[in-house]
This record gives sequence, structure tokens and C-alpha cells, in this order.
Amino acid sequence: MTISRSSQSTKLHDDTLRAILNYIRAKRLGKGDRLPSQEEFAEQLNISRATLRETLASLASDGIIRQVHGIGTFVAEDLSVVHSNAELNLSITEMIRNQGMEPGTSEVKISTKRIPFESRVGDSEEVPTDVICLRRVRTADGSPFAYTVAYLPLKTKGLVVDERAYTGSLYVYLQERCGEFIAEAHSVIEAQIADEEVSQKLGISPGMPILVMRQRHYNRSGKLLIQSVDYFEQNRLQLRIQRSRLGLD
Repeated sequence: MTISRSSQSTKLHDDTLRAILNYIRAKRLGKGDRLPSQEEFAEQLNISRATLRETLASLASDGIIRQVHGIGTFVAEDLSVVHSNAELNLSITEMIRNQGMEPGTSEVKISTKRIPFESRVGDSEEVPTDVICLRRVRTADGSPFAYTVAYLPLKTKGLVVDERAYTGSLYVYLQERCGEFIAEAHSVIEAQIADEEVSQKLGISPGMPILVMRQRHYNRSGKLLIQSVDYFEQNRLQLRIQRSRLGLD
């Protein structure tokens, strides 16, 4: 298989990004710690200085590192925190992988039930629908990152009632097995206190603050394919939102 120059460039950038983040974690560098000089760092990673500079600039724009001209490059964020742009419809798998961590699933429980579920966008009423209910603990580098509860209509072609089928990204599963691409998600994010169930799944104490993301996921035609509730330990997820203010003529 021939890989295009643009694909090779993207892969090199992604590989360099992961190498830098893995270096920071392996060395247990924290906020304010200094990275090696660019010459030394490029040699350690076996890459060109141009590739290193480009990737460091990307990490700096994301707020992961801080570059001080004439002084050096410093870690700016705790890498146990996953940063994500709330304007992008990323799966949890993509959120984790974009930070150079390995996504995983430590627990999957599946059941079927009948719940009110929207049949078409624009319907004024929801009708009871047979659904698969997935309860999963998603991990980042082996540590609990999110407890997720998702409902998918059983009538969706390609769905199976088998826990082994749902250890990865639901977005990828729906696209590869069902031919359904999730184009957008309507989300509500709120702060809550962890109850017994959520605290046990996330490995935290009851009463600790958490973020709850309630979402409806649609395909390009506006068909609702997933309803989900995702629970995150508050200190493990940071969402970035860009807001604009309309001016007056």
C-alpha cells in the first residue's frame, strides 16, 4: 500500500506527539518542569528539529506546554487531565487518544429494555423503543476515566447483544458494523456529586465532584442513534469552549 505524502506527514506528527507526551509521563514531569533543549530532545526522539518544533508548537497551542523564548520549554498541564474542545464531536476514545494516552475498557455490562426513544428528528413525541443498554468503564492508560451509559435502538442494522463487541469506540462500531456515521451530538454538561454507583466505577469517594455529559448522537440525516450519559471525575477532564460576542453595527 502506498501512503501519500500528506498521510506520512500526519503520521509523523502524531507519532512525535505521542513520543513527547510519553516522555513527559515516563519522566514524571509535572507542571513547571523543563523539557530538554530542542537539539537534545530531537536527538533523543530520533527526529528532525523541524518536526520537533512543529509538534511543540501544536502542544503549546493546546496549552500542554509553555515555550519561553531564550529560556526553554516547560510542562504547562498535568497530563492526567484530558483536554478536549467541546465544539468538536469527539468520542471518548478520541479524547483519550488525542492526549497520547491509550484508551481501554475495564468493564462492560449489556442489557435490553424498552424506553421512550425519539424515532425521527422533529417528532413532538418520543415512542417506546427496544434498546441495548451499555454500561461501561472507559480507561486512559489503564486508569478509570469515564463511566458511560449508552442506549442504542435494537433495530439498528448490525447491532449485536454481546458484551465483547463493545469494548472500543461506539462511533467506530456504528460506522464499521452498521454503516452509520455519527455526524453531530447535542450535549448538556453539568456538575454533580458522585453517588455510590458512579464513585465505585470511577474509583473515587462518594460525594466528590464530577462532570456529567448528557448527549444525543445523530447521523448525517438527523436520525438519532445513541442516547448517552457520561460521568467524569472533575479533575480528569477539561473542556475548552470558544465563545463569540456579536457586535453592533
